[in-house]
Amino acid sequence: MSTSISNISTKFNTQAKCIAYLESLRWPDGKVISPFTGTTQVTKRSNSNFYHCNATNKDFSVLNGTIFDHSRFPLPKWFQMIGLILNSKKGIAAKELERNVNCSYKTAWYVGMRVRCAMIDDCIELSNIVEMDEAYVGGKKRKVPSNHPSISSVNTKRGRGTSKTPIVGVVERNGNVYLKVVQNLTASSLMKVLKDSVNVNNAIVMTDEFKSYKSFDKLVQHLTINHSQGYSKGIVHVNTIEGFWSIVKNSIKGNYVAISKKYLPMYLVQAQYIYNRRSARHDLFQEFIKRALTEPKCLVNYKPTKAVEKIVYRPKKKANC
Repeated sequence: MSTSISNISTKFNTQAKCIAYLESLRWPDGKVISPFTGTTQVTKRSNSNFYHCNATNKDFSVLNGTIFDHSRFPLPKWFQMIGLILNSKKGIAAKELERNVNCSYKTAWYVGMRVRCAMIDDCIELSNIVEMDEAYVGGKKRKVPSNHPSISSVNTKRGRGTSKTPIVGVVERNGNVYLKVVQNLTASSLMKVLKDSVNVNNAIVMTDEFKSYKSFDKLVQHLTINHSQGYSKGIVHVNTIEGFWSIVKNSIKGNYVAISKKYLPMYLVQAQYIYNRRSARHDLFQEFIKRALTEPKCLVNYKPTKAVEKIVYRPKKKANC
């Protein structure tokens, strides 16, 4: 099915249709499984969407244990908001979701964050030609005195050496991207990102000449580009990841305007998820809903269930990849 909002609004215009769709994806063979025991010993409650687990004497619905759990927000609006987020290459602000779906700002922000919970990917492993670089977000806009004769003599430093938040990005050419917020750009922290995201036995890693990347030489085939001499030398460049940074930064400046450091990893999850499906030909809406049915909500009462970094940066689940 297309992710266009008109198709979603037409096909899922009632709560009953949304529930039926979720049940068909969660229990495709028609056998309802209790989330408490994992068995089919359940009884359907008459005139409701709930089932009764005979073993535990508890009621449940298809929404239990999902990002939709304990939400009073109508599912048709949930589905519309999911479609809007999936269609937004450069992100979409909660204020825009509020206007499009006709809800409060708090609801738009809260539902948007829960949607991002289902975008977290534990299975990214990059190989072949891989580029790695860092970007910096946050901080105040640089100011130059209006009467200053030369901008060159004013401290307008940006990037490394500033108080901005560093993000490390790793991208496989013609493939996926992996993003992570780091506290500092030491050799050990960059090495951890490399090990978490790259199959070092089947990759060539391209970076600039930042000294913290030097330790990569011991683990993987590592080529560097000297930006003072040019931006590429044959196949050696980091132009792919730098092009991706332009998408991220334009989304922050153009759509979000400002993002808190606390929730930055959640917004990067969305940017990563959308980019990694840029060439997909399958039903993206259905794929996302399937993930939403297996991913528990990571925010309760507008607050994360644990530190945002622990929610986003989880150990790889290689068995499920």
